[in-house]
Amino acid sequence: QGRNWSLLWSWRSPWTDAALVRPLRGSRAGAGPIVNHVGGLNELAYKSKLAVFAASLAAAHPSTFEGVAPETYILPDQLGALARRLKSEGAADAHGWPRWLSKSVKHRGVRVLPSNASENYLRSLNAALVQRRVKPLLLRSVPRVFDLGLYVLLSSVRPLRAYLFEEALVRFGSAEYPASPAGFARQESFVIDDYSPVWKLPAFAADVRACGES
Repeated sequence: QGRNWSLLWSWRSPWTDAALVRPLRGSRAGAGPIVNHVGGLNELAYKSKLAVFAASLAAAHPSTFEGVAPETYILPDQLGALARRLKSEGAADAHGWPRWLSKSVKHRGVRVLPSNASENYLRSLNAALVQRRVKPLLLRSVPRVFDLGLYVLLSSVRPLRAYLFEEALVRFGSAEYPASPAGFARQESFVIDDYSPVWKLPAFAADVRACGES
């Protein structure tokens, strides 16, 4: 209650709670309470907001940010533009490789856009993100999709002061990336949902050792 606190550590962002935000306003840098959330991080955490942010950066600074993010459409707002895009080039190439992936804005439900995707199909996706598929980086010994979790401690925004932890989290998909268009029928081959621990992938350890020796 009031100003009788100096540290706030929560999972949810506190910036919509007026009672919590009020003590932070007007505080001098370094003099206010410590909060484990930076205002505006939702713009980076939600894919739909991140897509808008990336597009605005590319429009303002094309030489630096154009092409950083894959071509993206936010549904239902950009349904018409996406329908025209699919009409001009199709949802799959001449060999059957899918060109587009869709994902619910609720951060779940990644799927390949079918080759016969119609405007009615796009409308059935409701609130979703449709993004051009790009071939991911794959290791020769472990040809599975993977991601890296980098942990950063942000101790100050003005001036910006950030510390990158030396250890990181590596997650591998539970199946190999599709070697043919038919392989996209298995969602686990291109989506990291149920992942394989690195200690169950001895070939990955060999790759890491090779990196250290190079």
